[in-house]
Amino acid sequence: MKTFNYLKNNYIILIILISTILLILPKWILSFTFFDENIILRIINDVTDEFYFPIIKSFSDFNFSNSYSENVTDLKLISYPIISLLVNSFFFKILGGFSFIFLELICVALFLWLFYSIFLQLNFLKLSSLACAVLLFILPSILVDLRALEIKPLTLLSYNFEYFFTTRFPRPAVSSLYFFSFIFLTIKFYKQDKDSIKNTLIITILMGLTLNAFFYLFFIELFLLIIIFSLKLKTYLFKFLLNNFKHFFYCLLILLFFLSVFQIQIFFSEPDQAKRLGLFYINADQKKILFEYLFNFFFGIEFLFLFFLNTFFLFLSKNKNINFFYYLFIASTISPVFFFSVLNKGVDYYHFFNWIVISGFLFPLISIIHYIDNKSLRHLKSYLYKSLIFLFIAGSLFYFNLNNYLDFKIKTNNDTLKRYEINEATNFISQNLLFNKKDINILNLNYELSIWLILNNYNNFSILPVTFWTPKTDHMIEEELFSSMKFLGLTKNDFYNLIKNEKGSWRYRNDFNYFYWGRKYLANSLVVFNNDESEFNKIEKIFIESNNLLSSHQIIIPKSEMYRLLNEFENYNKIISPDIVILDHEDNQKIDKFKNSDYCLIFNNNKFSIYSNKILNPGCLLTKN
Repeated sequence: MKTFNYLKNNYIILIILISTILLILPKWILSFTFFDENIILRIINDVTDEFYFPIIKSFSDFNFSNSYSENVTDLKLISYPIISLLVNSFFFKILGGFSFIFLELICVALFLWLFYSIFLQLNFLKLSSLACAVLLFILPSILVDLRALEIKPLTLLSYNFEYFFTTRFPRPAVSSLYFFSFIFLTIKFYKQDKDSIKNTLIITILMGLTLNAFFYLFFIELFLLIIIFSLKLKTYLFKFLLNNFKHFFYCLLILLFFLSVFQIQIFFSEPDQAKRLGLFYINADQKKILFEYLFNFFFGIEFLFLFFLNTFFLFLSKNKNINFFYYLFIASTISPVFFFSVLNKGVDYYHFFNWIVISGFLFPLISIIHYIDNKSLRHLKSYLYKSLIFLFIAGSLFYFNLNNYLDFKIKTNNDTLKRYEINEATNFISQNLLFNKKDINILNLNYELSIWLILNNYNNFSILPVTFWTPKTDHMIEEELFSSMKFLGLTKNDFYNLIKNEKGSWRYRNDFNYFYWGRKYLANSLVVFNNDESEFNKIEKIFIESNNLLSSHQIIIPKSEMYRLLNEFENYNKIISPDIVILDHEDNQKIDKFKNSDYCLIFNNNKFSIYSNKILNPGCLLTKN
């Protein structure tokens, strides 16, 4: 009876839990039904983004400067913020591969609960608040489907809204939850009495977490808080801060702690890796380019439409709590202006503009939904209102799962053979005595298999296919590249074909270069390597000048660097002898031929060939556990 009464009084929580299960588990049921894989391989294939998995594994072992090489030690810290992956690393340590499924459920449940709570604070009805939370969760999927209409504003909105919330780890699955929690508590603070300081300590902690998880949102939070304090307290602001000096001094200390963690990691991290992550310095001339871009953006028809649309709804609005999202839009607009003005470093500026679009869309959307809720739904008979809401939620869940099923079907048709081949290879590795020693040296360039090996505690590689995972210097990773490619028998011409600049339809990008050097050779209208455009040919210059400064994934190696790399490759003589060599026949790099009398073939399928060193395996035996 007590259980029944509890569920009756907390039925919203029950609906959120059921909705979460129905949003997340069907995808995994399909995966477990169609594929017989170990959990590590399954999450690599079916989690939204596996790119961060090796760092999550490394952090879970309290290793913040992993070289993935037995003969390389004493590296500086990794440049990627440690705090941003603490949640994932903690649960991976406890639950292993299952932690990602568990966290998907937790993150979606928290998302639904947070926005349900936010809409309640905006004076929506209970069930309406829940329906709105579900709507916001599936909204990115709806916008993706609307691309088929080929309406440019909708298409642009859909690309921007991909950064609102998805189950991609760690961003936005975790980072956005810090931000949404901040919004929820800040709305509560805005609604409270003037003298209330409740939740401000928690708000400060959330700001500190956001700073380390996704600093773009931190600047939005900072300016939003300034706006809210000014509107809430007005002329009383200074007196309020003075009366609560001790409390806000503690808040300042908390923020300084998180800022110190952020700065200390930057100070002790590897500068070469920071550049590979896309960090660059801005000079006075580049600042002028940035502010010209800002000026054109703010006076462009798209932003002006968004601004006047938001301002129009502000004048119409009679609910000051909903106006909070207008202030969010203003804070999002101020953030890049402040960032460009004060800081002389830059990275991935496009995130600021993503959130200008997202916040600019949220206020009109929420205003319209509130009008419908207030003027229409509230006046329906109870049974009709509940029926409509539950029908909407059920329809949303069906739509989302249908989308997932169709996407899974397409992915299955394209990837079944690939998944089978890599599963066969990983099963062989798991069952073979040669792989019992986790410190054996492995040469492998396959991306997914490298992640699988790392998550299964192999930690000694001749080369990594993605240097984002390690804080090695550029010199170290180039030596590994030269030695590995020479070991595999590549000539100077082969090496050039491997690293040459490749032109696509709208940008240059050789995926090998991108994964290996990251954005060291970033080339757009704001930044090129060493700020010297004379290092590029005529066609490359055209692409550079036409490539928006927000585009941070066009990679072009300049002439002098290409010459240096080819020359150093040709003259490099260090010999390596890995214990295991794994070749991927279907990889775009086409490094699939291997002739070395010191190695013997121990495994082969359509995709992979695995060779063992005869010193490790004198009889060339396929030894199994």
